[in-house]
Amino acid sequence: MDITYLILAHNKLHQVDRLIGNLLGNDVYIYIHIDKRVHSSEIKQYNFASHKRVKVIRNRVAVSWGGFSMVQATLNLMKAACTHHQEGYCVLLSGQDFPLQPVHHINAFLNENYGKEFLQYWQLPYKNWINGGLDRIKYYWFVDKIGMDESNVFFNFQRENKMERSYFKDYPPYGGSQWWCLTTSCVRYILDFIKQNPIVVEYFELTLIPDESFFKTIVLNSPFKENVVNDNLKYIVFEGGKPHPNLMRLDDFDSLVNSKKLWGRKFDMAYDNQILDKIENQILLA
Repeated sequence: MDITYLILAHNKLHQVDRLIGNLLGNDVYIYIHIDKRVHSSEIKQYNFASHKRVKVIRNRVAVSWGGFSMVQATLNLMKAACTHHQEGYCVLLSGQDFPLQPVHHINAFLNENYGKEFLQYWQLPYKNWINGGLDRIKYYWFVDKIGMDESNVFFNFQRENKMERSYFKDYPPYGGSQWWCLTTSCVRYILDFIKQNPIVVEYFELTLIPDESFFKTIVLNSPFKENVVNDNLKYIVFEGGKPHPNLMRLDDFDSLVNSKKLWGRKFDMAYDNQILDKIENQILLA
């Protein structure tokens, strides 16, 4: 069974190099989308660029946080991976993630649980999202075209003038964490679905933070719903309603270990390199 990592990286390629070094193993393959703003000459400086099990995809986009470009980058990774690999799992990570278990443990867990789809989800409206998260989908958002600030201005105009969009009938929307671990069969289903239902893609292209709803909505309205486990196997901490997760530091080591998750985020070597050193020395290389 193959395990294929799909990595979304925007910067900090030295940290991406370290991440990849701790993911590689037997039957492990890695595909990376690096933001189009990063020049190819910079990418070639790192070890991962020449590794035979690692592929930096050519179809790169400039990603805007909150825009559909994040979904498009993910779809590009999915298409590249499904072209070359057999059944197994595809795991979506960011360049600032890190494994919390050794390679053999991750492989054993996924082999034992093969057939389950791991993603975090909730049906909208969701009590912990502003206005249940429905503002994200029932108004037009043009983040990739005009930026977040101007999109917010236009959102307020729509809301004040009661200009709500019509959503699909009998196709409930779901939200949740961007990250997932899905069987290759499920990933292929998603790719086939969007080919056959371009109207769904067109709708979500003009939503806010669609990476937290697009894939969940497709999977939770599909035959794969019966196999979904509401857990993306990743340790992440959000506090105080902030839109971005806490950066992990050395003091978080025990919480990371006790979580029993397979991966964690968000790490920054410039913020706290010691936490990564300790994970490597006491867990990954032990």
